[in-house]
Amino acid sequence: MAKNEGEGSMRNELLQFFIGVILLGAGLFIFSRHVVVTSGWYIWSMWGIGVPTGLTVVPLLIGIIWLFINKKSIPAKVITILGAVFILATIIMSISMYFVPTSLYDYILILAMIAAGSGLLLKTLFKPKNEKEEK
Repeated sequence: MAKNEGEGSMRNELLQFFIGVILLGAGLFIFSRHVVVTSGWYIWSMWGIGVPTGLTVVPLLIGIIWLFINKKSIPAKVITILGAVFILATIIMSISMYFVPTSLYDYILILAMIAAGSGLLLKTLFKPKNEKEEK
């Protein structure tokens, strides 16, 4: 009889896991449908001087030119990598996200679905094992 109880408990945990995945996925999907992502021109401000985004390409170009002159130069590789990272950071920093106006009911429903799904997932994933179940 203890064997059947263990199987029922395992099915219940699996059901809770899948319900958690569905709730979390649906909540995040609906949340993402209520967010508008835009981008625009971004100007870096360094020491009070505005630097246009087009100038972010300069370190990458200097690094590439330096690499063609001397392939084994470590500073050239560092400047090239930092230039690429600088461009990527500029692109990410130029993105703005806005939550579109929605009803309070929808907002609470979205957050409740995300919280309930996360709770069920965490409950099933980090459940402590009982000594009886191991035998």
